Amino acid sequence: MRTSTLVGIKVGLILLLAFIALMGQTNNAPYSEWLNDAFMGVAFTFAWGLGVPEMLAYVLSVLVFAAIFGCGFVIGQKFSRKLDH
Repeated sequence: MRTSTLVGIKVGLILLLAFIALMGQTNNAPYSEWLNDAFMGVAFTFAWGLGVPEMLAYVLSVLVFAAIFGCGFVIGQKFSRKLDH
């Protein structure tokens, strides 16, 4: 595996963990519940804030998490390629 791909995965995971930490620090829950709290918080925002159906809110929440990881991956990969050249 190329180093740029590994750097992209690491940056994507760091960005995803930072998002989960920012969402999870809003309540007094232990660290082990932050992922669930962040996921449910994003789904609640879609369901209540935008009025979408419950199942669609969960699907959109998964897409938000995937998009955050994907953006971090692309940023990390491009940054690593710039450093290689």
